[in-house]
Amino acid sequence: MRKIGYLFFRVWLRSAITCYFAKIKVEGLHQVPSGKSIMFLANHQNALLDALLIATHCKRKPYFLTRSDVFKTTALKMLFEFLRMIPVYRIRDGKDSLKGNVAIFERCSDLLQKGEAILVFPEGNHSLKRRVRPLSKGFTRILFLALKKTPLLDVGIIPIGVNYANAAKFPDKAALFYGKEIRVQDFFDKEDISGSASRLKEEVSSQLKKLTTHIEQEARYDDIVQKLEGCDVDYLNPKAVNLVLEKGVMSRSKAKEKVSVIKSLLKGLFTVLNFPMIFLWSQFIKPKVTALEFMSTARFMFALLIYPLQCLILLFGLLTFLNWPEALIICSTYLILNIILVKLQ
Repeated sequence: MRKIGYLFFRVWLRSAITCYFAKIKVEGLHQVPSGKSIMFLANHQNALLDALLIATHCKRKPYFLTRSDVFKTTALKMLFEFLRMIPVYRIRDGKDSLKGNVAIFERCSDLLQKGEAILVFPEGNHSLKRRVRPLSKGFTRILFLALKKTPLLDVGIIPIGVNYANAAKFPDKAALFYGKEIRVQDFFDKEDISGSASRLKEEVSSQLKKLTTHIEQEARYDDIVQKLEGCDVDYLNPKAVNLVLEKGVMSRSKAKEKVSVIKSLLKGLFTVLNFPMIFLWSQFIKPKVTALEFMSTARFMFALLIYPLQCLILLFGLLTFLNWPEALIICSTYLILNIILVKLQ
């Protein structure tokens, strides 16, 4: 029953995410091995959506470490545990709370020894900035703990570059790039744990910087982003963007006025079709989202809950003067039209 429930949630979330994004591109999925211990390590830009995108577009069913402050109630704890989410404690949660990570790391180590997959965001926090931030050592502690318990364990790391066209806006486009496996045994030296951790962190960081757009010069970040956007670069192609950054040649592109007009018309039609939901979002939910990094996640969760309700209200409203087949046809057409409008924007 638990497996059926997890499959239901996975299909539901994947369907919702597919409809939410105008485009989702996935590359390198063939490089994810089956039937062995794997730790996925991804850059972290867009709060919970990063984890949901990976979890629903991956050959494995990973457990993933999640900030502990979202496990606020018993109901949420049960739900998140069911969805394979494991709380991890940070210094901002209180120095004493960090002791709880000992048991968490032990649990993750045990999962790896059982051949499971774990998703970790090694930057430790999220930021919309298009750069890979310094990695924390938490993931190396989990991996090395597993190797201490089982020295011959064949455990690998799959780096993942998570990329967005414009993470805070809707509809957005996303791209996941799965990198080549990094064999942890090649970096582990039980006589030099600190050195092993440093070398592994450096290798993972290097790979992530190739799989997502990485702007190294943080002091000039805003200026560089402005120039990149003036070139109309495709952030879903980080290899090409990083090449532009490396060469430093940025030529301004011509504005695409016709495309902008068409997109405005499509957006207007989408707004008319979904006015009640958009009104609720803009007036009551959006103002409460204080951090821009949470905007897309909050919008997605709101739509996940409210959009089905809106469709049901429409269905039962139509049934007051139409029969079931006619009402279902109209609702189906409404749903398909909305999906098309999102994909075309």
